[in-house]
Amino acid sequence: MARYSIKDLENFTKIKAHTLRIWEQRYQLLTPKRTETNIRYYSDKDLKKILNINLLYSNGLKISKIAELSEKEIFDKASELLHKDEHAPQNDVNRFIEYVLELNDKSIHQLLNDLEQKHGMEELFTDILIPLLEKIGTLWQVDAISVSHEHFLSNILREFMIVKVLDLKFKTKAKAKVVLFLKEEEKHELSLLFYYYLLKKRGYDCYYLGQTVPMKDLRTFVEEVKPDYLFTSLIAELSESNLKAFFKSLGEFFDLNNLFIGGVQLTKYQKSIPKSVHQIQKLEDIIL
Repeated sequence: MARYSIKDLENFTKIKAHTLRIWEQRYQLLTPKRTETNIRYYSDKDLKKILNINLLYSNGLKISKIAELSEKEIFDKASELLHKDEHAPQNDVNRFIEYVLELNDKSIHQLLNDLEQKHGMEELFTDILIPLLEKIGTLWQVDAISVSHEHFLSNILREFMIVKVLDLKFKTKAKAKVVLFLKEEEKHELSLLFYYYLLKKRGYDCYYLGQTVPMKDLRTFVEEVKPDYLFTSLIAELSESNLKAFFKSLGEFFDLNNLFIGGVQLTKYQKSIPKSVHQIQKLEDIIL
């Protein structure tokens, strides 16, 4: 059983620890346990309860009224609210978080399919999955969840994206050739898979190389295929000197005017990114 500090609960809910303590003391909404050294901690059950309480509270129910409800009533009202207000992205993110904590892969798959049918892949990815991954990353950084939870979700999302790509119908007349790759030591693949889905859906002839492609192998492939565009993403930490070296090496065999690149690392080193490179900051930037 996982153990959470009150700071962990704050990170999950964005409710200040001070407020959570008041709720605990005044309304007995939580019942923390103590370690042998008398340090307070909270269980998975406590975390799920506070997530549901936060959902009700965020939707206008006073904390004094929530305190009058039984645990089952809190759960039932939260569940009812989630199904009633399914178009609220933050509610969907919280549902995913709960399923990740439970390691409930069936519910994650079901929710992904339901949301994709309702909103489409583009809205699902930009409005729900990106905020979800950002929140998962934040929770992992503060030890609120383990790296295993992060990998568990990432692999499910990866499988889901690949299936959606494979479901796309092949178009006989392609617009242009596109190679999608991640540089050496870059393993964060979900954004690249999303680019792959969008480009293939829009009729581009795509060559997906995936994770950690050595520069020499990319050069050989590019010289053989002669793509019109390259797409990549930079998520993993790298130094400014490594970024400059990456662009320098790539520019030796490919026109950087035709390079499209996304990822959080771009925001850190804007001055080191060649002006000719197309930066992907929103969905419209992927349209060629």
